[in-house]
Amino acid sequence: MQDILSTYTTHIEVQVAWGEMDAAQHVNNTVYLRYAESGRIHYFNQLGFSVNSTGEGDPVGPILAAIQCKYKFPLTFPDTVTIATKIKLDSFDEFSFETEQIIFSHKHQRVAAEVIAKLTCYDYKALRKAPIPEKLKADMLAAEQSAKA
Repeated sequence: MQDILSTYTTHIEVQVAWGEMDAAQHVNNTVYLRYAESGRIHYFNQLGFSVNSTGEGDPVGPILAAIQCKYKFPLTFPDTVTIATKIKLDSFDEFSFETEQIIFSHKHQRVAAEVIAKLTCYDYKALRKAPIPEKLKADMLAAEQSAKA
């Protein structure tokens, strides 16, 4: 497990809840996307970056523009998953960047899903996309460099 997770910058553990399963008796596909969201929020919290729609925190921050999830096998209750997150360093443009994530099952000791998300920076006061804040970009690059060291 550590070998797989060591290439990612942040990690957060989540308990699979019985209520997350659907009629097919496995975790519903939408829950994987919530797990990935939790991983992304954890990543930005680790940087000390926060943004919300109330205007508190930074006025410009990332918002989900697109997401792709490759399901590898179905999760079931009980289990614990680790959501590991990193930034794809070759994905930056003026307004957006991508995260790469895995959802790792502790019970099965394997990756249950791979997630790529495109995040576009958004000005929550002006209600439009905005360039990536320099400090946010610098902090992400520093975090990724630290993780590789």
